[in-house]
Amino acid sequence: MASAHLVPPAPLPFTARRHPHARRMAEAARQWAERFALIRGEEQARALARGGPAALAAVMLPDAAAPRAELAACWMTWTFFLDDQYEEGSGGTDRAWSATTGAVRSVLAGGDPPPASPPLILALADLVTRLRALASPHWQHRFAGHMSDALAAVRREIELRNAGVPPTLEEYRVLRRDTSGFVPTLDILELCHHAELPPDVYDSPAYQEVLAAAIDVNTWTNDLYSLDKEVACGMVTNLVLVLEHERGLGRDAARRAVRALIEERSADLLRALRRLPPGTAAVNRCATALTSVVAGWLHWHATGTDRYTVAHSQDPGRPPAPARPGASG
Repeated sequence: MASAHLVPPAPLPFTARRHPHARRMAEAARQWAERFALIRGEEQARALARGGPAALAAVMLPDAAAPRAELAACWMTWTFFLDDQYEEGSGGTDRAWSATTGAVRSVLAGGDPPPASPPLILALADLVTRLRALASPHWQHRFAGHMSDALAAVRREIELRNAGVPPTLEEYRVLRRDTSGFVPTLDILELCHHAELPPDVYDSPAYQEVLAAAIDVNTWTNDLYSLDKEVACGMVTNLVLVLEHERGLGRDAARRAVRALIEERSADLLRALRRLPPGTAAVNRCATALTSVVAGWLHWHATGTDRYTVAHSQDPGRPPAPARPGASG
């Protein structure tokens, strides 16, 4: 049970639902992670299940066709390993992150990783091959750009951690959207719902406001749950820490301020959804799916993971402990 300050700040009229094949999704993700040596043995498989990446995919995408839902579960699993690599493992140094960034960009550009590449990169190559089979060239270009933005944002996050000073609230608002990995993940949501959006729709101010508000609600809520873990890892790009630093607040007051901001942004999301013009079936599916993403994200944090209740941290200069999966953020 979450403590009082972790209860979702504002009720939203979205109901969390679970994919009917959630167990199959979890098994597919586990087998995939074993195939690419992201996990080894039953102990790490159990840690993967407790971290709950497939469970998160199952509540974020309750209506997706089973094969694409399984692909989403594998994607979420990969993003969690990437997140832990730079937060807790050896990937958090400037040099290591540069190597990871170069390898990821090469795969996204269509390059085949060398056989001796790290498991994370070989696993990504498999995901990208599967995604390309479902997507148009435009989507592939958009997705690669969003991944590049996320990689650059993480580099900035590492710089801020090294400096030990949180970003300003203004910088944080933009940076957190990219470091969360939500933007490319929502690209994949389109494919999972057979609803790839054309550029004029995706880039429209109305749809972008829906996306931005949904991402902010999710990432700021994540900051409430992930605070202790991120402090243990030396991270400073957490909204609670940002408000502590910028407004001179104590920890409890900063948490209350974050909850108030989430409530405001939740109201923004509802207004943005109402303002979204009636569109094609694809637009309607994506808008409806976004409400499932928000509801599922909040539900998963409260009931679906041990990510933020297990104390663990590691010197980023040391190799990571074998595969302790987590969640984005």
